[in-house]
Amino acid sequence: MKKILLLLFIISVISVKSQITITSTSMPNSGDTIRYSNASLASLGDYTVTGTNQFWDFSSLVPTSQAIRKFEPAFSTPYIFFGTGYGEKTADSIGFSPILFKNIYSFYKKSSSKFYVDGIGMTFSGIPIPNFYSDKDELYLFPLHYTDRDSSTFKFSTVTTGSTIPSYSKQGYRITEADGWGKITTPYGSDSCLRIVTTQYSQDSIKGSIAIGTFTIPLNIGFPNYTRSYQWLTLGERIPYLEVTGTLIAGNFVPAQVKYRDIIRSFVGIKEESLNNIALAVFPNPASSALTIVIPESTTHIVAEIVDLQGKTVLLKDLNDNTQVVNQHQMDVSGLAKGLYILNLSNLSGKQSLKISIQ
Repeated sequence: MKKILLLLFIISVISVKSQITITSTSMPNSGDTIRYSNASLASLGDYTVTGTNQFWDFSSLVPTSQAIRKFEPAFSTPYIFFGTGYGEKTADSIGFSPILFKNIYSFYKKSSSKFYVDGIGMTFSGIPIPNFYSDKDELYLFPLHYTDRDSSTFKFSTVTTGSTIPSYSKQGYRITEADGWGKITTPYGSDSCLRIVTTQYSQDSIKGSIAIGTFTIPLNIGFPNYTRSYQWLTLGERIPYLEVTGTLIAGNFVPAQVKYRDIIRSFVGIKEESLNNIALAVFPNPASSALTIVIPESTTHIVAEIVDLQGKTVLLKDLNDNTQVVNQHQMDVSGLAKGLYILNLSNLSGKQSLKISIQ
């Protein structure tokens, strides 16, 4: 009998140790650039199953495109006077013409007890409008364990002066629940995870006016914004290993997007841009100590990013403007391990990617 009890105790201890705990160290840091793939909804399978010691097999996901989540220092965003924290571009626009806010950035902060949205930056007719939440949007509270369930409120409103600039506001509450733990597999790999379901119930509103002929018509439009996200969080990736997002319509969840942490992949039908679109030359290749990038005078504000074949950014540099006819910029690659990498050159007009070798 004692042996049986001891065996049950050992099994229970192993089970408990298999559960991971999410803390602030698992959240993104300022300067992180993390690649993910968007996947076909048709390839998703059953994402609703959950519980203890689960094995979620999403290895059949079909990637359709890729992007990078960039967590930029506040002073590197278009809202450099925003203050502390770090920002991420989260949407191209909010609203509708002629009341359209563009270039939407969320600004994050984290502590040992929470990871939250501190404010939002946006522009209207080219005018930057950065504002803090009056009631912060707490995305995660730490430490986050299986069966934890939290509810928090949030409130935000732009502070604008003058009748020519409209206002945007949102307020509501968020419910976050850790409803499962186990192991997840995607085309990226396998890892231990904690499954999170977070639901946002908010009321958004836009106030402004539109001109029709000689008349000015005031507008005050409010609309519900109910969204849900199923997330599989791991200890080391800093963004969800897999995330399924969508809207709640009459209490029913309608998935709209599937994305997962991933490596660099090639997609049929997507052509690599010509090097001449951004740079005149990149040399030497292979390189050992320094990589020289030559760009024309008319090409401005280029970001150079070197990533390894697993999709991890190993070097990032802004190539500042220069008044010379030919601009030469050097990247110190002496600290990189030997092997193949991808050099991404990007600006507002496009992106160039090419393979480089470090020897």
